[in-house]
Amino acid sequence: MAGQRGRSSDQGSRRRAASRPAGPERPFSGGPALPALAAVGLPLVGAVVDELSGPGMGLAFAVCAALGTGLAVALSTRRGWWWVVAAAPLVVLGATVVVEFSADTGKYQGSKLATGSAKWVVQGFPVMAQAVAAALLVIVVRVVRDRRRQQHG
Repeated sequence: MAGQRGRSSDQGSRRRAASRPAGPERPFSGGPALPALAAVGLPLVGAVVDELSGPGMGLAFAVCAALGTGLAVALSTRRGWWWVVAAAPLVVLGATVVVEFSADTGKYQGSKLATGSAKWVVQGFPVMAQAVAAALLVIVVRVVRDRRRQQHG
């Protein structure tokens, strides 16, 4: 009797496993290190380049933020997409704060820190939107490509 229960239990677990979608359980393929490095590293590099070439964030920061976010989505699994899209605005703001504050610490003392923070949020908003748009574009391309593969394969 115990042997029969064991066999039916094995069959049930096989059915449950077969009904689950194939693929890794983790949200990032190969671990989160590479997508995180792309999502954070590229915007930081762009921010540093822009800060060294003149005051404030510019084109290099915007391009690197969008490329980093898009690359992070490309390196992530479906479960990781949400994390990358949700984190993109925070990464952009964080990179702006770190680089701007580090470049001119004396300028942002006391009440000027609050003013500078508000300026960083307002000026960073278009870059945040571009990074999220880049992530969503990569997601759409991946979904369309996966559907075409399923239809043809």
